[in-house]
Amino acid sequence: MSKPQWEDEFERLFEEAAEDSERFQPVSIPDPSASWLRLQKRLKKERRRAGWIRRAKWASLSAASVLAGAFLFSTLQTTEAFRPMFEIVYKATGSGISIRSTDSMSTAGAKTPPPPPDDSLPPQKPVDNRDLPEGGSFRRIKVSLEDAVSQTQFAMQKPAYIPAGYTFQEAVVHLSIGESKASAVRLVYRSGDSAQTPLTIIVRKRSYSDRANLPDGRRAVTTPANGVSELEWNEQDRNAIVKAELSEQELNRIADGLSAKP
Repeated sequence: MSKPQWEDEFERLFEEAAEDSERFQPVSIPDPSASWLRLQKRLKKERRRAGWIRRAKWASLSAASVLAGAFLFSTLQTTEAFRPMFEIVYKATGSGISIRSTDSMSTAGAKTPPPPPDDSLPPQKPVDNRDLPEGGSFRRIKVSLEDAVSQTQFAMQKPAYIPAGYTFQEAVVHLSIGESKASAVRLVYRSGDSAQTPLTIIVRKRSYSDRANLPDGRRAVTTPANGVSELEWNEQDRNAIVKAELSEQELNRIADGLSAKP
């Protein structure tokens, strides 16, 4: 095909394409609203799913934190490791606790003088309750008789004499915060007569007693209003009390069994 013929053919085809384009109808674009609504529903479902996943993660972290806290603070040794942090906020005075504040408050206009600072108050001696001590932070654990004897801070042995009719019921050790061994022990023996007061033996640190100045080996017998006799004595760094509805002679025999060398 010669060049003039090629040009004629191109012009013919171009004119036909132009005429065809005039005859075609314009293409209609569908309404996008339906597709957008479907997309919004899918997005809402995805957001709800993501929200549930986030809440599940936080719940898992919270549960793990609670379990970790229960494990860490279940022993006094771990709690004691945090004591320096606690002492930044709290200051113990005697058997009480006060909150420290570094803010200087003005007393202008006050009608009464301010209370004295905690440091000027004399330390208060804990009240002797004739039992396991109540002051300060502590925990108590029921243990066997053998464990009670071996877990104390002071020398102690199993009672060598218990009156006939009494059977061992329980042993409770008292551990003050920061101490790995017990500072007090309570042994309880019950008789066959349910109406009779149990035989109770208290062995504790000497400083817990109001009679800490009682010379070693000297025994003091008292009979309170309830009729239960008490025999108390000191030996080195420990204090012991035997309480029961028994005669003084029987109380002394029990004390002899506690004082005997193992």
